[in-house]
Amino acid sequence: MEKKYPILKKGYIVHVGKFKAQKNHIALINAYAKSKKSLPLLLVGQGELQSQCKELCKELRLQDKVIFVGFIPNPYPLIAHSKGMVLSSIYEGFGLVIAESLALGVPVISTDCDSGPRELLPKHHLVAVGDIQGLADKLDDLMQNPHSFSSDFDVSLLPKSVAMQYLNMV
Repeated sequence: MEKKYPILKKGYIVHVGKFKAQKNHIALINAYAKSKKSLPLLLVGQGELQSQCKELCKELRLQDKVIFVGFIPNPYPLIAHSKGMVLSSIYEGFGLVIAESLALGVPVISTDCDSGPRELLPKHHLVAVGDIQGLADKLDDLMQNPHSFSSDFDVSLLPKSVAMQYLNMV
């Protein structure tokens, strides 16, 4: 990836998700535009709103800082080598990409949806949905000091643990 995008050599922030309204890429791009942009933003995924997001990046003159990677069947190497993961969703179920990032030891920040992120992340990793400036500030914090957003993976989420919890309930 660094051969294709040399800008990534100094690190990057990553977002993985389908380009649809739920994932709120528009808010993420607007927040990134308000940030200091000290690291590039890597967007992994594809979907119906991708062209709209690319257009917004052009309008905000972010083409050299926001990289649209497209769909990648295995995004784990991109997540694992990032300085941090950001999730900007309006709503979520179980935040799988958060759990995957934590399992890889990657710092994570997220919007505080009604469910999902708050069950997986400490409160200081979260920002209110729709708070563009708050997300911009959190992005700056993540880019400047990613270790302050590191969090342990909850092993009770592993399949074996979940299965045992289920069996104990029955």
